[in-house]
Amino acid sequence: MKKLAFATVLGLMSSTAYAVEFDGSAGVVSNYVWRGATQSDGKPALQGSVGLTTEKGFYANAWGSQVDYGDDTTAEVDLTVGFSNDINEVVSYDVGYIKYSYTGDDVDFKDDAGEVFGTLSLGPVSGTIFRDMDNETSYYAGSVAISDILGIPFDAGVFAGRNDNSDMDAGITLGNSFIDDKINVSYSYTWSETDVEDSAHSLGIFYTF
Repeated sequence: MKKLAFATVLGLMSSTAYAVEFDGSAGVVSNYVWRGATQSDGKPALQGSVGLTTEKGFYANAWGSQVDYGDDTTAEVDLTVGFSNDINEVVSYDVGYIKYSYTGDDVDFKDDAGEVFGTLSLGPVSGTIFRDMDNETSYYAGSVAISDILGIPFDAGVFAGRNDNSDMDAGITLGNSFIDDKINVSYSYTWSETDVEDSAHSLGIFYTF
């Protein structure tokens, strides 16, 4: 899987047949929450990303964030390759692979966790299955873009997720962009069935380019 991901990135970079667009972001969140649990001990975290997308739908990106697990781990870096496409004006899909790696821990990059994923979207409603092939575990996520349904002039949505142990998390997201869409401000509230401390609120502000 890692060899396939690497070959895909090389193909994207070397191909002259596809137009390539680059983008990225840099900012800070008051709390890094992932799948119902804080990854920064309820404290602020710097985050950023860089990525590329071809006109044919292939993409690759790197995303990073500070983390705090109470040990020597300092940052998380996620590498993603995938392909997305619109079937028609309502239905679209996205499939890919994510490699989760960490700095400061004792785990080698080759042993870090990875997931394949598939997303199907029907208008404002989307569902995703994440599958860790090594550990044979899954996470199921769904979201609804309320702003698309109601036509309100800012981003608003709801989300929910469940793991193999049937532990649930859910929440709401709000956001808006300013200054030619270069500055994005967002807020999320997450409820978790496991009631993990410091995992509820998160405010973020990012510069996109």
